[in-house]
Amino acid sequence: MIHIVTDSTAQLTPDEIKKNNLTVVPLQVTIDGKTYKDGVDITRQEFSDHLANDKEFPKTSQPSLGQFIEAYEKIQKADPDASIISIHLTKVLSGTVETARTAAKQVGGEIAVLDSDSTDSGLTFAVMRAKKLANEGKSVAEIMDNLKSFVPTIMTYVFINSFDYMVKGGRASRAVDFISSLIQLKPVIQLTKGTLKLKYKCRGLKKMTKIANQVTDEIINNKDISEVGLSYVDDGTAPKKIAAKIKEARPDIDVTCRLTSPIVMTHVGPGGFGYIFA
Repeated sequence: MIHIVTDSTAQLTPDEIKKNNLTVVPLQVTIDGKTYKDGVDITRQEFSDHLANDKEFPKTSQPSLGQFIEAYEKIQKADPDASIISIHLTKVLSGTVETARTAAKQVGGEIAVLDSDSTDSGLTFAVMRAKKLANEGKSVAEIMDNLKSFVPTIMTYVFINSFDYMVKGGRASRAVDFISSLIQLKPVIQLTKGTLKLKYKCRGLKKMTKIANQVTDEIINNKDISEVGLSYVDDGTAPKKIAAKIKEARPDIDVTCRLTSPIVMTHVGPGGFGYIFA
């Protein structure tokens, strides 16, 4: 049997994890000196509340090597004939996938590890595709080949209300932070094929709204898009309206709209939201 492993940045509810028999290895977040396992010791809503109210900037860390070894060995112990496909958030945001590869080599057996080149709903798209193919009886090699072709089609746009959190989280330079504060820059970051780049520079909320409408229209008019994830840090008002607009225009598209993971929240900051689609 093929078992699917992922990490806690995937956009999955506890029911979805249980229903699909997925193994989720949690990342960690540290708030006020206390470390929590993402999705185990702290919920997304609880972390979002902390982010809005706490003065101290939270820290994040990837799963330890031991966590992955434990997860893989637990699967193999329960199913001696197990094959494992382990899919994780992009290496541009975390070293999680490399730790998974190291653990796979140490544990042995058939364990294939994949960098999703994404996170959040993009990671979920890859995970659920792997699960569907496994249920259809595809081999590990066939599933991995399929995913390697699929992953480059995943597109992410992240709308950032303030550069402060990207700077504090180490995803932007102090110089860029200084410039953005002078011109009230609200950047839109594109994540695709494992690369982050500045896609748009929005000088104020009006321009950000215009770009969001533009992306929404692009999704609606692209007949190749079949799934969309809208994720947000704290305020879901705008993303929920966008989700409703997409659903009305394209009822054939599978649309979800949820809080993102604490790991993404930490780098995006309050007021941020994103589109992920494929």
